[in-house]
Amino acid sequence: MAAIGACYILVNGNEFELHKKLSEFGGRSNHFVVRCEEDSEGEVEILGCEVEGDELIVRMKSVRKGRVFLQVIEHPAGTDGLNMSYLIVYVHASGVITSEDYFGECTGSRLMQVLIAIYLAALLVAMIIKFRNSVRENMYRYRNILYAGLIIFLVFALLSQVRGAISGGGLIAALRQAMNTMASLVLFTFPIVILTTISVFVSNIRLMMKEGFGWRNMLASILAIVLGFGSLLPFFLNSFFQQTTLIDVHRWTGIGRFVETFSENVVYSLVAYLECILFGTIFLGVRAAKHVPAFDKDYILIHGCRLRSDGTLTKLLQARADRAVEFAKMQKEKTGRDITFIPSGGKGDDEIVSEAEAIRRYLTENGVPEEQILLEDRSFNTEQNLRNSLELISENAPADGADAASPKVAFSTTNYHVLRAGLLATEQGFRLEGIGAKTRSYFWINAFVREFIATIVKEKKRHAIVVGGLVLLNLLLVVLEYISNVVLS
Repeated sequence: MAAIGACYILVNGNEFELHKKLSEFGGRSNHFVVRCEEDSEGEVEILGCEVEGDELIVRMKSVRKGRVFLQVIEHPAGTDGLNMSYLIVYVHASGVITSEDYFGECTGSRLMQVLIAIYLAALLVAMIIKFRNSVRENMYRYRNILYAGLIIFLVFALLSQVRGAISGGGLIAALRQAMNTMASLVLFTFPIVILTTISVFVSNIRLMMKEGFGWRNMLASILAIVLGFGSLLPFFLNSFFQQTTLIDVHRWTGIGRFVETFSENVVYSLVAYLECILFGTIFLGVRAAKHVPAFDKDYILIHGCRLRSDGTLTKLLQARADRAVEFAKMQKEKTGRDITFIPSGGKGDDEIVSEAEAIRRYLTENGVPEEQILLEDRSFNTEQNLRNSLELISENAPADGADAASPKVAFSTTNYHVLRAGLLATEQGFRLEGIGAKTRSYFWINAFVREFIATIVKEKKRHAIVVGGLVLLNLLLVVLEYISNVVLS
């Protein structure tokens, strides 16, 4: 598509219609004369000059390469005087004429932006299809989070590009539009961030009243503050650059204003990327928590967590066990198929019994036969829960039959933890389906943020590469604008 637009520009770009609002010249006349300054480096032939509505339209054709100063002479109505102003166009070696910037508006530049919008639309559709197919194949993949985040970004990029195509402009306008996409996303979501920050603070206050004060119980508030401050930081940077004497941002050809633009856009890009990944994680997290596995399971793993001081289950852990029992009953009613429970979790230093043993006792008290329980009491985190439980399944699987080759396993955990547990299972090469037990909203929000941060840390190399790419992209866009506005102009 870019090649089609470039060919169109090269073939038709030697003729150009320059449109200017009459208000730029005072707007008091319909009588204009436009001519080239004799000392211009380049030259164009003026084919016509006319007023249509509130616009002055100057038609021209390229003659000689170089910068051309167009002298616009206005005869104000009711006076004998003249108003004189100047316009700048550039004639490239190819004969293409651009306005104001070296890479400015030209014949076919709007077509290029339309083609870019079409390309972004096609890319968005392809990404949605790719995301749906990937989730259908396996919901628990890190790439799904990235796909979801990219879909959100592409929606904003497409809307921004469509707006740019409507308003027109050349390559520089397209570059500015690209740089503004991140800012548009951040500014659009800012009200959501503010409302979320308020609700998160209320939730964290309730959480600390119930669970006690601690930085872990403030993670959601910390993230909300980071997003809120990051959204406002470009405004603070702008105010700093406008007032500081360390660097001059007021000179049009100076490097200062480009440093300011780069700094602000990098902040917008990082905040927008974090928001896209967060929104993608929320979408997949909610979907994973609401997912009900197929009723064909041989085993269901129950993830352990901290016990009460007397060795009984906390409400959080009890909900996980209840959810597993509920799923087993649903499967029995639907298919008549029994399921084996695997309570998982070792004994902490401050616990009188292993988490697995406490879960086993609870299951038997609620009518689960001993022969339907396998105990995994050696693990101390989610990864070990998964690995040790699946090793236990392998050791206790029947020697023959379909179940021996590929036992079908589900896991039960709290709703906020389903996505990350599934991601860890996939990372270890296991194909499991999860079910989520409900928990209180004030606890869920902070816990989910903790899971989100853990997911970011787990994929820190991939995120670092993307962040580095965003910084380099913003640098490239600013350098191109500097070349067009200063070096070549």
